[in-house]
Amino acid sequence: MAVTKKALSKHSKAKKLHYRNEDIRWATHEQVAEYRAQRLKCKTIVDIGCGIGFQAFAFAKTCKKVYAIEIDKEKIELAQKNAAALGIKNIEFIHGDALSDKIIDRLQEADIVFCDPERLPEESKRSVGTIKPNIPELLKKYARLTENIAIEFPPQITEIPFDCEKEYLSLDGALNRLNLYFGALKKSERSAVILPVAERLRSGEATLKETEMLGDYLYEADPAVVKADLLAELSEKTGTELYHQGKNVFFTSDKKVKSPFFKNSFKVIEICTQDEHEIIGALQKHDAGKVILRISVDPAQYWDVRKKIEVKLTGHKTYALIYIGDAAVIVEKV
Repeated sequence: MAVTKKALSKHSKAKKLHYRNEDIRWATHEQVAEYRAQRLKCKTIVDIGCGIGFQAFAFAKTCKKVYAIEIDKEKIELAQKNAAALGIKNIEFIHGDALSDKIIDRLQEADIVFCDPERLPEESKRSVGTIKPNIPELLKKYARLTENIAIEFPPQITEIPFDCEKEYLSLDGALNRLNLYFGALKKSERSAVILPVAERLRSGEATLKETEMLGDYLYEADPAVVKADLLAELSEKTGTELYHQGKNVFFTSDKKVKSPFFKNSFKVIEICTQDEHEIIGALQKHDAGKVILRISVDPAQYWDVRKKIEVKLTGHKTYALIYIGDAAVIVEKV
């Protein structure tokens, strides 16, 4: 089969693998799979909802035995072909309903259970009730084997009625996964993990420092940190202060701070009014040739507004323009 760009972005060995386009949409990114395989390293793991196998293949590297369960016959057949193509021999594939007592009885040696449940493709609002298999039932039944259970959830879901660690994970600056950890796997109430660097920030007792003054540097928190509600922990860890005005939420400091938990970092070049002529004058003064607009503008008008400014610039540097309150802030990405 012809390998697709999307498939290559999900797995480095995609040229060897078997899949359908819809399978790739839901397949776990290789870096995410490898991170979870390290966190869930054990002797015997159960992978419920293994799909075409990307997560199971990562588990096979860190665990002695993997039981991979899938209710969709076509998917599990593709997973078996993929395991053979990769030369993986320590996965036992099981076709059927993971809530079946007959299947659970085969898994008595399990140390950890992982589940990547099925979500409705076009659901407007994610909820626990529409996830399959039924999560409360899964937790109850598999507790007979182990309390150490990890479940992938949609990161957009807002209500999580379980006692577990909620780990939000981002990949290359974009929110990617929400993992729930139960039993001894739970290490905190909330956490954020930044991939590919695999840096982690956990919830704890922290005080959020806020300011009404912009410093010399601005920082945007990684979306995983925001979703995990770890702004106070990030403020304390980095020694930065939160600057919040309207929809603009930045951390700021007078000295440059480097942290994997910042998605973007900027140096403040100049602050002026939002008058177009004053903005252009400030950009010209700093040798600007291009300006990235970080302001509220109709997407259909973005390039027209940007070109209207850039046509008057003759420099070589690229800056970003941010509106904060009544001020226009010109910044350079660092």
